[in-house]
Amino acid sequence: MKRIIICFSFLLLVFVLKAQTHEHEICGYQHEVEKLLKKQPNFLTWQNALFEQAMLEYNDMQGAKRKIIPDTQYYQIPVVFHVLYNNSNENINESYIQSQLNELNLAFRKLTADTLRIRAIFKPIAADVRIQFVLATKDPNGNPTNGITRTQTFKTTFATSIYGEYNDDMKWTNNGGKDAWNPARYLNIWTCNMRYPNQVSMTLGFATPPTGAPNWWGNVTKDSTDVESGVVLHYSIVGRNNPLAIANNVEAKTGIHEVGHYLGLRHIWGDGQGNNGCNVDDGIFDTPNAKDKNYSCSKSNPPNTCIDATNDLPDQTENYMDYALDGCAAMFTKQQAFLMRYVLNNFRTGLPYREITFDTTYDQTKIEMFPNPATEKKDVKLQISTLEKATFHVLVIDMNGKQVLSFDVMSNEVASIDISGFARSVYYVIISDADKKIVDRKPLVIFQ
Repeated sequence: MKRIIICFSFLLLVFVLKAQTHEHEICGYQHEVEKLLKKQPNFLTWQNALFEQAMLEYNDMQGAKRKIIPDTQYYQIPVVFHVLYNNSNENINESYIQSQLNELNLAFRKLTADTLRIRAIFKPIAADVRIQFVLATKDPNGNPTNGITRTQTFKTTFATSIYGEYNDDMKWTNNGGKDAWNPARYLNIWTCNMRYPNQVSMTLGFATPPTGAPNWWGNVTKDSTDVESGVVLHYSIVGRNNPLAIANNVEAKTGIHEVGHYLGLRHIWGDGQGNNGCNVDDGIFDTPNAKDKNYSCSKSNPPNTCIDATNDLPDQTENYMDYALDGCAAMFTKQQAFLMRYVLNNFRTGLPYREITFDTTYDQTKIEMFPNPATEKKDVKLQISTLEKATFHVLVIDMNGKQVLSFDVMSNEVASIDISGFARSVYYVIISDADKKIVDRKPLVIFQ
């Protein structure tokens, strides 16, 4: 088992150098952990216990003679975006929010075209996390909503220094922000200005990691009721190809990275640094040991900053929890996926909606949909092959559960799905039989 030690010392010189070289601190995770340590010094000890318990359960499941793995189960999390703006640029368009949501879903379902970046040695452990995100359709009072709030703030920035430091005022209406919706029922994502005036370097985002559960000791604030629980993103890096995006941050990867923290993941280098870096780990066994963060990746000369005595592997720069995001990031590992689902089942228990789709009620039914992913605005073909002649109902919905297409098809016939008006996103094709029982539910990925 890898050693799990966390070191949280920062030198002011590091911040000064970053400011001089215009290097962004992509993630404020370490700052959030330092705040938690002040409230509860034993936080890291308990977090390590969480990781070890999750990995023990993972290993038990893998070694079981009879495996009951809910491959068809997925978790659906309602999301609310709180848009805070002092000027019109910060009042980001809904299309960027929908784009960010799409990229989250593509990443967490391992459906993004970026998976082509994953090196062969890591492809077997790249995982479909089976977590999906949808904009909330009802607010805390039960009223209809589009899952977006907009608040004009008197604050020009939520950064507090030239070194990328920040406060939590964006989470409080009285401080120029917006109060969270019930964090036990929604994933709150705040978008705001994180840039200090006249500075280039900044923290692009941060998230609150899971900090408590009923079986933990002490007076740790439980994340299910903590009104500061959620994710914060700098407004210009929300959505793919945001025209206001900062260089090297156009793929909406920071949002994916921060949601990973929100669901319990550490950085893959374990937040160690310097000579001590290889002695620090993230608690996940299928992410190779790394000495420090990587800001870039190289196929011709990939970094291998820690040499292990056995099964040595290079740094996993294609992992969403490293810093080499744009041009590199493309995967979560199987054990990272297990841990995030473990967190939903044990810590953020009220948050997700769980659904299990049922196997077909027809013997030897075969469902084919092609091309999928679809990269051009051409019809997608659907064929349901079965031994007995039957009529099936096909429903196509978007990630928000909105119906975009509905039709009937006979078995063994080839039907066409017109995607000419579909946006880049993940859709779901739900196939039902004549008795309205679900036969199958397949993702349809459209890249253009």
